[in-house]
Amino acid sequence: MNLRQFMVRGRVLKLYREFLRSIKEIPDQSSKQELFDWVHKDFRKFMHETDEFKIRSLIVNGERSLKELQQNLELSGVSSLNKKGKAVKKQPVEK
Repeated sequence: MNLRQFMVRGRVLKLYREFLRSIKEIPDQSSKQELFDWVHKDFRKFMHETDEFKIRSLIVNGERSLKELQQNLELSGVSSLNKKGKAVKKQPVEK
């Protein structure tokens, strides 16, 4: 594995972990499972892809899908993740 492949592999793994972190935020168990299955299936499907252009295209599409998922969770008021996918401490609501 050369350096470029190593770097791309790191991006793919990071993207996968960010998907899993975001999916954890979904309160509905069936929706959570459905999304997990979809993400897991897609990453496994392209696990042996070797075409660099295709891999980069898949990463861009995955990042777009992740951003949409995080925006939907944020709009629904469910997400406790910041823009980088890290958990943030929820502030108590003052009355």
